[in-house]
Amino acid sequence: MTTYTLRTRTIEDVQEFINWTFEGIYSFYDNNIQEEKIAGFYNSVDSERAFSVINEHDELIGNCEFYDVGDDGEEILAVGVQMKPSLTGKGTGFDFVNTILEQGRVELKYNYLELAVVDFNQRAMRLYENIGFRKIGEFENNIRGNTYQFIKMAKDWA
Repeated sequence: MTTYTLRTRTIEDVQEFINWTFEGIYSFYDNNIQEEKIAGFYNSVDSERAFSVINEHDELIGNCEFYDVGDDGEEILAVGVQMKPSLTGKGTGFDFVNTILEQGRVELKYNYLELAVVDFNQRAMRLYENIGFRKIGEFENNIRGNTYQFIKMAKDWA
């Protein structure tokens, strides 16, 4: 079994992330096509809420970031996760995401977490449901000139 660990994000990690490209419909997640995404990666180095994910061989296999999505002063934490493209679709997503959630809870002390996933990513939605997330809403977002439907999901540990 592969062991995953969260660690502080570095410039070297970001330089690898921004070159990740995905196959087929998943090219939506390519990191090299959005200036805001690239800048966000660089600005997140050494952040207390942005992590790189490594395996037991100290190889970079993914990243995650926790951010506040609450309105009117309400603190609601959300997570974004990304696995290295060559590792996706191989049955390791459950352990990857579960590690992020559990180590994130140790670091950030949350009992409730949200995420958003584009509606065509059925593979990710099934994974999140298997981990215990439930659908709580939908919203549209305009990205690179196209409108996409997103599914908002949440998990409660309390």
